Amino acid sequence: MEQSLEQERNRQARSTACAAVDSLAVSPTGIVQYTSRGRVLVVGDEEAQLFANRIEPPLHAEVLLQKGSEEPGVPVVAVGGRKVRINGHLGAFVIELGEPGKPSFQRIESDMVLDFGEKPLIGAEFLPPGYWYFSTEPQEMDRALLEIAPMVGTFEKPRFFDYDPDICAHARAGREGCERCILACPADAIISIGESVEVNPNLCQGGGVCASVCPTGAMRYAYPSPADTLRRVHLMLKKYLEAGGNDPVVLFASEADAMSLGELQPNILLLVVEELGSVGLEVWLSALAWGAQEVLLADGESVLRGIRLNLDEQMKIADSILHGMAYPANLIRFLGAEEIGKASGAKMPQISAAAFESFNEKRTMLFLAIDHLFQQSGSSLEMISLPDDAAFGRIEVESSACTLCMGCTSVCPVKALQAGNDEPRLQFIEQNCVQCGLCESACPENAITLQTRLLTSVEKRRQLVTLHEEAPFLCCSCGKPFASKGMISKMLDQLSGHPIFQSERAIKRLQMCEECRVVDAIQDQDAIDAGIAIKQPETNQRKN
Repeated sequence: MEQSLEQERNRQARSTACAAVDSLAVSPTGIVQYTSRGRVLVVGDEEAQLFANRIEPPLHAEVLLQKGSEEPGVPVVAVGGRKVRINGHLGAFVIELGEPGKPSFQRIESDMVLDFGEKPLIGAEFLPPGYWYFSTEPQEMDRALLEIAPMVGTFEKPRFFDYDPDICAHARAGREGCERCILACPADAIISIGESVEVNPNLCQGGGVCASVCPTGAMRYAYPSPADTLRRVHLMLKKYLEAGGNDPVVLFASEADAMSLGELQPNILLLVVEELGSVGLEVWLSALAWGAQEVLLADGESVLRGIRLNLDEQMKIADSILHGMAYPANLIRFLGAEEIGKASGAKMPQISAAAFESFNEKRTMLFLAIDHLFQQSGSSLEMISLPDDAAFGRIEVESSACTLCMGCTSVCPVKALQAGNDEPRLQFIEQNCVQCGLCESACPENAITLQTRLLTSVEKRRQLVTLHEEAPFLCCSCGKPFASKGMISKMLDQLSGHPIFQSERAIKRLQMCEECRVVDAIQDQDAIDAGIAIKQPETNQRKN
């Protein structure tokens, strides 16, 4: 009797929470447009030709024949052993056959592609909009005909992402760093363009995992925004607890899988999202900080393998953080539809719900959640060990190798590494570091190594610490400090055999500041003769 009363109270509390969340508006985003004139390329063999003959205006079919003989009907292009490359999206597909520049090369343009081959010609997990892959079973072919029938005209979809290149850790100064979004994207929509990345909005289909794996928050889900998703989670938990609900469990499910979940226990709060990949570490930990007992992810058919693997890696990081605070294991996990129906919840020890608000800044939300959970845990652990791919940690500098050239500070995208103003000093803020490795690859002395970890003390994480410092080297001419002693010593050693720096005066010039070096070179006739200084023109004065 008591249990049924609690279930009814939880059910009513859930209804109150869901009603409150349904009233929340979602921040608008940009629109991506496609225009299709109805050109359909049908890929396959004889069965593809038969199917193409069923296509009627306003659609217009052409067949890319992979094998078999040409039959009367719609236009046919035979592959004929040539390599096939397909790029594009709805309204703008380009199909290339053979090698450019050779007589056999051929280029086809189409608005849509229907692929009935043995395997898709495009290898991405998310096939581009306008590209469908079907088997040659009769019912599948009937379904294909229904799919393409309305695809003439102009179509719109939301722009699912925002990107801030200023904090992207992909590359700096020719050094390669983070590639997580590129490797994780199931639509192959993200490419490297030097020091930043580029997302093709027409290929992006809102998988969202790029934002979940991005260490800095440079790649951000835009529809809904992170703040909108977090606001829904926070409001649902807050209203549920205020209405007397107990042991709340937050369940995230994609739109495609939500309908197959069946009846849920009254304490399970369902949040439907476009794609599971769009909710990651900062959302899960915030949900626990706001009072969730568990965070579950519905493991349905719509969850692509690549997205699942990336989220599994993020869950390992979350589990390491929570384990370091002495919380139970597996508070965040995937469950199938049948398992969700039996989920008991109540795994998290009772803690006070956090009051922090929702923001779009990923690192801000992560540390708000982490700090609250640590405070509530009662743990005294100062440092938590993390998996190697975690985006938290420190760098170590080998003092005997470091010359304080500051190459590492110039490539750090998040200002974790900083120069010591006018002093030869390398400083570090651990909370900013995302372990992207740019500093390590940029160091000419190989003096930097990375170590993933999480400091639990807010003060220590935010503290500006000195990793290496030296006494400044003073200009031998004017006495002004202008470099570190290690840097000058290395420069003198490297240039000791150079023919230009064999005279005592030339060597001494290396120990001068920039201004004194220029003045001395102008006055040095040997330097002028050697072509490393320009003779000043004589000033002609008119005599009166």
